[in-house]
Amino acid sequence: MTDLPTTIFWLRLLQLLIAIPLFALAGQGATFALTRLMGQLPQQNFIYRLFEVIASPVVKPCRWIAPRFIPDRHLPLVAFAVLLVAYGWVVLEIASTCAGHGLPVAECLEKR
Repeated sequence: MTDLPTTIFWLRLLQLLIAIPLFALAGQGATFALTRLMGQLPQQNFIYRLFEVIASPVVKPCRWIAPRFIPDRHLPLVAFAVLLVAYGWVVLEIASTCAGHGLPVAECLEKR
């Protein structure tokens, strides 16, 4: 068996690296909706562009996995879906690792 604290550390780090662009894409979508509601172009909004820069390392590679009939403007939605699935996988992997060591998930995550 592997070392539990080390495994949990790496899984939590991976979870964080997935969560950052995931929340950036959620913020970008909310900012898009709010700026359109106010009659402004999203590309003129500083916050929208900041979220776009944070999420771009994940959105650009989605062009490779997305079929050609999906327009580029929908790639952030594809990236959001991929990140959401990856985040769910990491959460389940953390739970599986804790259960594999005979610990409840909540107790496992409290130990540092």
